[in-house]
Amino acid sequence: MRIVVERMCKLSRDNTTDPGIDGLDAIAIKKVNELLIESETNRSRKDIGNRKRFARLLREPAAIAVTMGLTDEVMRISNPVRAAKSFRTVSKDATISGLGLVDYLGIKIAVVGSIILPKLVMKAVRGRVEFASNGIILPAEKKELSSHISKRSQESARLNINVLGEAVLGNNEATERFNSVIEMIRRPEANYASVKISAIVSQLITIDHFGSVNRVLERLRVLYREAKINETFINLDMEEYRDLSITVEVFKTLLDEPEFADLNAGIVLQAYLPESHYYLENLIEWSRNRFMRSGGTIKIRIVKGANLAMEKAEAELHGWTPAPYPKKSDVDASYTRLIDLALRPENAKAVRIGIASHNLFHIAWSIEVAKNRGVIEQLDIEMLEGMANAEALAIAKSMGSVLLYTPVTRKADFPSAVAYLVRRLDENTSLENYLRASFDMKEGSANYLDQKSRFENSVSERHTIATQSRRHSNMPISHAGEFANASDGDLTNPIFRSALATEYAKISNGIADPFPVVINGAEILNQNLELGLDPNEDGKPWYKYSVINSDDVDNAIQVAQNSLLSWESIGAAGRAKLLQAAATLMESGRAKTIAIMARDAGKTVSEADPEVSEAIDFARYYADSALKMSEGSTPLGVVLIVPPWNFPYAIPMGGVCAALAAGNTVILKPAPETVATAWEIVQQLWAGGIPKNVLQF
Repeated sequence: MRIVVERMCKLSRDNTTDPGIDGLDAIAIKKVNELLIESETNRSRKDIGNRKRFARLLREPAAIAVTMGLTDEVMRISNPVRAAKSFRTVSKDATISGLGLVDYLGIKIAVVGSIILPKLVMKAVRGRVEFASNGIILPAEKKELSSHISKRSQESARLNINVLGEAVLGNNEATERFNSVIEMIRRPEANYASVKISAIVSQLITIDHFGSVNRVLERLRVLYREAKINETFINLDMEEYRDLSITVEVFKTLLDEPEFADLNAGIVLQAYLPESHYYLENLIEWSRNRFMRSGGTIKIRIVKGANLAMEKAEAELHGWTPAPYPKKSDVDASYTRLIDLALRPENAKAVRIGIASHNLFHIAWSIEVAKNRGVIEQLDIEMLEGMANAEALAIAKSMGSVLLYTPVTRKADFPSAVAYLVRRLDENTSLENYLRASFDMKEGSANYLDQKSRFENSVSERHTIATQSRRHSNMPISHAGEFANASDGDLTNPIFRSALATEYAKISNGIADPFPVVINGAEILNQNLELGLDPNEDGKPWYKYSVINSDDVDNAIQVAQNSLLSWESIGAAGRAKLLQAAATLMESGRAKTIAIMARDAGKTVSEADPEVSEAIDFARYYADSALKMSEGSTPLGVVLIVPPWNFPYAIPMGGVCAALAAGNTVILKPAPETVATAWEIVQQLWAGGIPKNVLQF
């Protein structure tokens, strides 16, 4: 596993950018000016109205909040009374300047009506939201979608159909989504479709990498067979960082199978992830070899990424460095670097490249790069359906065609599809976003000059943008002097997954037993042994442990009392140093502790891992607290810790560390169901320097 991580870094260092195309930015800017002029001539009355509405909305944060509330809260509530109540709350911030007179008056009238006729009014509100999203989310019903596909075809626009469905919660929902994708593939008018693996497989478990891969393979084989029969191109979408390696592995594995050796299929890479540079190079190298063997080709769709908020939130929750680049300028530089490395003559036969963006500067630059290198046939320009129709038509006229990413949903499923709207609003309302700036952009305007400068910087910065993983870099996270919680284990890191597998294997082969009673450092094994049971195997015995007798109890208490003075005398600083050392050992032993809890208490990784983090936090927090509160305090004496079995690591560790930090001596009496876990606790504390006469077991 470590070799994989090192290879990711090496590949990214060995592939270099091409300074020879740096001067193309000036030509691209001229192309942008032409596209802007052409777009204005393409703009329909509806487009003009939509641009004014979006520009007005984006100028006022309160209007954005109201819109997000309507789509992400009100539309998701099925009960009309509760939905009406939420609607009234959300609508308090509505303004004429942000929403326009018609929508503002409509909301205010609806607020009053929702008190009297909530069902009728909420039906009208839903209708208005659906109408406003018309063109961005299309109906999946056959007649309406077929008509739209036919219309777009006449405008030299092809559609990449995405049957909306976020991550599913169970097998039934996954099967329903899977069947809806299959049904779409079978339609003669649909020849291009995108699918997320998280929308068709419910059990994507990061630690179970190979099992997850096999579950996805089973589903995708059926889907790819249908695609071959119906001549439909399938594109594997990308969403969560944790699914990146699984998606790439599934894609390569399937297309290497004899049945699909000559199939043309696609995959998405997100520029906001540094790892995408490794995977681009990896996919290109693999695809060129595959093309030599079978003639099969692939397409890589390069996007900037639309899951930033969730990635940041998840990383903060677990104490990780967020996987995406921290700045928009970094993402733009990453994007131009990917374009530079992808659009090359040596790749053109085996790999088609889709440049998915609304940023006319990056679109124009990719076109000029492709022309300069003689690989214009390798390039597809892709945009979002309904977000910039006039610009899309201008691209189609310039390139001969444009591919529009087109989300579709059945009318009955619209409330669940609003998650797509929320994500589009979230990514397009940031101040740095091109689409936000584009609604009133003209050559020479402030927005134009700002975006032009950002583009020029991205072209120059592509040479120096870092491509090593941020998530797995172990870079320190700043907490501004505050107490820092321990980071949870990261299952996306193959090194951590490998460590867990190793420790699980060791534990499955047994454990050194029996566990003794330990008094004043002396290990006592008596004839009175109890069995430690494995809850994963219906209570099958897997270790033995000694049970203390009454004489040993008296002895342990006496030892603890006699040790009080010496333990207190080392001072709060001395005790804190030992607890901090123990916390370091807890962190390095995380994988082993998780494995022990798994067999001792039936804990899953997602249950055991936070316990380890919490226990580390206890040790460090009480060490810090002892330093801050030691003046004027005295220990209570001998403390007996008798924890429950259900949190076998964090609760006893917290009790022991708190007592030790305050200068008390401790006797740990573990829960009989989880003695093996308690034994690991005292081993770590003793190894950290806590004397065995101060902590007895």
